[in-house]
Amino acid sequence: MINLSKQQTDAAQEFATATIEALKMPNGVHPGTVVAAAARMAGSYLFRSLGLKLPGIKPGQFVLSIEANQQWPQLTQIALNCLARVGIKVDNTQAGKAIDQKHKPMLEFIATQKKLEPIYAPIKERYGFSSLEAAQSVAVATVLLIIDMASNISILIRL
Repeated sequence: MINLSKQQTDAAQEFATATIEALKMPNGVHPGTVVAAAARMAGSYLFRSLGLKLPGIKPGQFVLSIEANQQWPQLTQIALNCLARVGIKVDNTQAGKAIDQKHKPMLEFIATQKKLEPIYAPIKERYGFSSLEAAQSVAVATVLLIIDMASNISILIRL
């Protein structure tokens, strides 16, 4: 089990708030977009933490990595543990099923990263996080966003 620092949990709220502010639309926020955006950034920071040398790879290009496959379950476990603490369990029977169009993220991966990177970077720097620490903190931020928007996310079950 991964123990997060108080700084990581404190920063999670900042990352969550920054995500909402960056993706706010005139009529509010789109839950699928906001949650996916934070999750994508957690994955981006995790990927950067691996220090892989990838000459010729362009931003947004799909990359298979044994190292990433070994590390991403830790981020998932952080999120699942946080959700369980507040009585939310992910319904695994829904994994891999098609998502209703109205719930799909409204931004593609690169667009998400372009919006959030300049906002997340100062938070990461202020706390002095490594990319791995930022990934873990943003995983918690993702959970905070899920909790905030749980009534609009159908793959969750209240325990």
